[in-house]
This record gives sequence, C-alpha cells and structure tokens, in this order.
Amino acid sequence: MRVTEQSFIDEIAPARTFGFLKEVEMLRQQGLALGGSLENAIVIGDTGVLNSALRFEDEFVRHKILDLIGDMALVGHPIIGHVVAHRGGHGLHTEFAAMLLDEADAWTLVEAPGESTSAETLVALQPADSRQ
Repeated sequence: MRVTEQSFIDEIAPARTFGFLKEVEMLRQQGLALGGSLENAIVIGDTGVLNSALRFEDEFVRHKILDLIGDMALVGHPIIGHVVAHRGGHGLHTEFAAMLLDEADAWTLVEAPGESTSAETLVALQPADSRQ
C-alpha cells in the first residue's frame, strides 16, 4: 500500500486494534484497555470475531500498518523508502527504528519534496545508496 495523507485518513487510521476476549480481564487488572469496547477494538473470542462487522475485510492488517507508521514516527523524521514487515509488532518496529538511527551511514537527511507547511525545513530519511 502506498501511504499518502488521504490513504492514511481513509484506509489506515480507521482500523481498530484487536485482542482476545480471554486476555481482557488480565489487561484490565493491569490498568490497561479500560476504555476498550466493541466500537474501538476488535475482540476475538473462541468462535471468532465478536464484533458485528469489520470496517475492512483486512482490518487486522491495516491496524498492523497503523502500528508500523506510529512506531516509525519514533525516528523523528518522515521516511522516504519502502518498508516490508513480516509478523511485525511494536517490539520489532521500535528495534528497527533504533537500528536505523544507529546506522548513520545507511541514510541521509534531505529536504522533503513539496512545500513546507511551517517555517522549519522539512527533512526525511532516505537510503544512503539512493543519494544523487
């Protein structure tokens, strides 16, 4: 999926997080998922999805994309590139973001294409081998 501002708004941001009914009580005892409901999360029980309907046929995958975008934001700059995650999760994503920042010879800061929306110069990360 090519992520643009509009595709993010229409196709990624509405994807809800998901979890298993058998884990809800444990999460709540830990002070987590206190605001969770079938409106803002997909709940999976022993017989399948408990929600009346998914927002997208592949809503689980779209939420994983949302997680990846949020975790890559930890880099502090937009990324110009292509990311493929297989069985990704927050731990893997944040480890990748940290590795990316540690390997300064693997990327360069560049001015982002398009007009800046603020007085600051926009910057982005791109692979070092794509520099011209």
